[in-house]
Amino acid sequence: MKENNNLNITEEQILKETYTFHKGIPGFEELKSFNLQRHDEVFSLFSSVEEPAVAFVTVNPFDFHPDYEFELSPENVEDLGVTDPADVEVRCIVTLHDDIRNATANLLAPIVFNKQKKRGKQIVLQNTEYKTRHALWRKEDSLIKDGDI
Repeated sequence: MKENNNLNITEEQILKETYTFHKGIPGFEELKSFNLQRHDEVFSLFSSVEEPAVAFVTVNPFDFHPDYEFELSPENVEDLGVTDPADVEVRCIVTLHDDIRNATANLLAPIVFNKQKKRGKQIVLQNTEYKTRHALWRKEDSLIKDGDI
């Protein structure tokens, strides 16, 4: 593990941040503290501090679906304490399969983070065509790369 000599912070601490989810997340409302840890340039691990077995692989949805968009309701903005849109980070939970080309992302319920205030919230979008299982890679992307994703 590398250390930053000036700040004495380990690389793991830089790559892992802890967020408070005041209402938990759907299905795990009793869990309030979650880590978001970078795995690599694409994937991150979102895991409960209280119950480490409750963990999900996540991605930045805009990396795979550049047209992905939604608006935060005033209630969500307030819950997250957002004052600057630059403080917002969005991740979506991924379902992995034996063949990585079949991985899907839940675009219906993004996880929104306020990086400054270390708050988070999973939001279930309303009145949208987004689903819980959107392919990460389009079929033509897989063909172009000859399956080497």
